Amino acid sequence: MKIKKGRSLILVEVGAVCAIALILILMMPVLLSDFRLNLLGRFLSLAIVALGIDLIWGYAGLLSLGHGIFFGLGGYAIAMYLKLQVPTGELPDFMALYGVMELPGFWQPFSSFPLSMAAVVMIPGLLAGLLGYLVFRNRIKGVYFSILTQAAIIVFFNF
Repeated sequence: MKIKKGRSLILVEVGAVCAIALILILMMPVLLSDFRLNLLGRFLSLAIVALGIDLIWGYAGLLSLGHGIFFGLGGYAIAMYLKLQVPTGELPDFMALYGVMELPGFWQPFSSFPLSMAAVVMIPGLLAGLLGYLVFRNRIKGVYFSILTQAAIIVFFNF
């Protein structure tokens, strides 16, 4: 005989699990060494990419070959912030190699942590929203969707 749970009881259980998970995540910097914390951050960021691929391929049936674009844009945005936090104020190596003497103007907003975190989410999100709008408005599916996402990789690689 099955016992049916009420909707409110399920919501309480889900809320309790989320609260425990949040407490554990907030305690990780205290409990783990720097190496383990860095490793956990890498695992969690790659888990987010895996969830995105699972959502689009597993539930929608669309094979996306271009998830690396959005992951890379977010990573590039956080790298811009981290490079500006270096105490010596040196230019990145690739800029010094090509004779650039000062940072471009579009790097300056990345000196602010809240703005950088917003850019990490908003830049890839806006680009994905634009690409998604164009794809789903034209009802592109199947192998054509995969080809389009692969073409997007080539465009961004050469941009």
